[in-house]
Amino acid sequence: MQPKVYNAGFSLTELMSTLAIIGLISAAMLGVMNNLNTQSERMNAQTELLTSGAQVFDLIEPWVALAGYRVQSAALSEGDALEFIGAGYIKFCFDTDATTRRRVEFRVTGKRLQQRTTDNDGCTAAPADDPGWRDMSEQTLASIQFIQPTPGAPTLDVRLELEKIVTGTNETARTTMRKRMPLYALTAL
Repeated sequence: MQPKVYNAGFSLTELMSTLAIIGLISAAMLGVMNNLNTQSERMNAQTELLTSGAQVFDLIEPWVALAGYRVQSAALSEGDALEFIGAGYIKFCFDTDATTRRRVEFRVTGKRLQQRTTDNDGCTAAPADDPGWRDMSEQTLASIQFIQPTPGAPTLDVRLELEKIVTGTNETARTTMRKRMPLYALTAL
């Protein structure tokens, strides 16, 4: 009696077909994962822009509230307390005590918010190229706009345009933020 020979297993065609199907499924999954990663980076960039914008508002708002605060006998005019120097450049002036009058200036240079603070040298803005400017924000500010208050509305509108390159792409995430800040001290002038 001869032993039985079994032809068990898969043919080469069946194996190649299975590998091709697995390859197609893997390629589709990689595409989906890549798309999810890009979407995640877009959302991260938008979140970073919103956070950066909120930080810029937080840096400016306390000085807006103090603009025009007076302790010294020499009065501060509204023009001295709040001066719009140029596009994206503003100056606030106020008294910190009976002997110190402070000038705080903000501007955007190189997509960063910069601040300069000076005490007791008058409330006239110094030339923009004078030293003392400090970077206060990430490099995300495309522009900042300070909108003069309307008569009878003691507020300063601040409008930010922020942008950032989305990591791993050629895309730029952009957002615009606006905040109305009360000019508390100017209401007492």
